[in-house]
Amino acid sequence: MTKQDFLNGESFYLNGDYSKTTTYKICHKGSSLEREYRMTKDVHSVLLSDHIFNIEKIGTKKVHLYTFLLGRKIKDSIRYEDMLNIINLHPFIT
Repeated sequence: MTKQDFLNGESFYLNGDYSKTTTYKICHKGSSLEREYRMTKDVHSVLLSDHIFNIEKIGTKKVHLYTFLLGRKIKDSIRYEDMLNIINLHPFIT
């Protein structure tokens, strides 16, 4: 996935994610990362979504994220090359 795909709000999944029906995308305002829960048999239908990280910085190679948990700031980052586009998605159901 490219940086522009990410900024356009395209859904993506991460390789090695424990859930085969969870995808992510940038919030429409660009301030947070949204997690989407999808149906097992129809992966193009989103059941519900929630915001899991705030976006600290959008760099050229990765996006820097943070959240607060029990009063502590938790930081993470995701490289664009690790974001796999849902359009080219392998079948969720194996």
